[in-house]
Order: sequence, then structure tokens, then C-alpha cells
Amino acid sequence: MKKILILLLAIVLGCGISVAKSNPLRLQSGSLVSLKNSGGTINCVLDFSKTKGNRKPLEQYITEDFYGDMDTFRRYEKEMHQWFCERWDDDIEKGPKATDSKDAGYQLKVIIKTLQMGSKTGFGGSSISGYAQFYKTGESEPFAVVEILKMNGTIMGSPVPSYPGLKQCLSDLAEYLCDLIYHSK
Repeated sequence: MKKILILLLAIVLGCGISVAKSNPLRLQSGSLVSLKNSGGTINCVLDFSKTKGNRKPLEQYITEDFYGDMDTFRRYEKEMHQWFCERWDDDIEKGPKATDSKDAGYQLKVIIKTLQMGSKTGFGGSSISGYAQFYKTGESEPFAVVEILKMNGTIMGSPVPSYPGLKQCLSDLAEYLCDLIYHSK
């Protein structure tokens, strides 16, 4: 009987640890409680200014490793932002809704440090990592910083390369951020 109890306890703890490791976000500093029931609006910005892919600057990665061009990337960047904001609005419930207005009560700056959009052969999925910084409008220091460990682009459970996978990464990121706000204490 003791062996069965110990085995069940080990299984439960193992499942809990594996679930905790799969969470791609970690609150690095501050608190998200102020967003939980705040209402109002939040201006969401995606920052690709310091992004690297395969340890190369974004433009070099896009042209050399992905066989693309920055004009195409910039065109999809608007769609990625739109997907992020739509998913945010769907999931935030009682928190601030996304807006393009600089007069919003809050600012969210998503800094993409690394991205992967698949390989030249079309295998492998898209992923991002970086930080999400939350500001009260008019303040220069964030009141909360969330680390994005690695957000994979998945549609129906399979890895998706290229721009659709990257858009899915950002859509999933919005969902995870809203969930983190909802569960903040």
C-alpha cells in the first residue's frame, strides 16, 4: 500500500513539474494585479528593433537564412500585431482592451529578442523569445516585466514554419499574457 501511495505521489509531482516547465512565460519583476480588473485600454507594441535569428540581425537572417525580404516581413508585421491585439481582446475579460492610441491607460511593449521561422527546407516551426514590459502611460519604468522563454508557433498541435507560425506565436503569447494577468495575486 505504501509503495502504491509513493508511486502515485511521484506521478502527481512529475506531472506538476512537467506542466510548470511547459509554461513559456515567467514574471521577472513587478506585479500584474493592477491589470486584473482595471478595464480601460492598453497600447500594445511589437518591437523587432533588436531581434536576432540564428545569431544574426533580423534583416540578415530574413535575407540569408529564410530567403525573404524585409518588405514582406514588414507587411506581415502589421498582421502579427493585429492577431496579437485580437487575441488579447478575446482573452483579457475584465482587463484593459487593446488599442492603437498613445493615450491608453497602459502600455505593453513586447520586445522580441530571438525568432526562428523554420529552416530553408521548410521543416521546423516558428518560435520567439524576449520580454513583455508593462507601463502606466507617462511612466518611463515598467511596473512589470514578463520573460518570454520560448513561444512556439503551433496550429492544431503541429509546428508551423514561416509567417503564419510567427503570427501564431504572437497570438498564443497574447493568450498566455492574459492568463498570467488573470491568475496574478
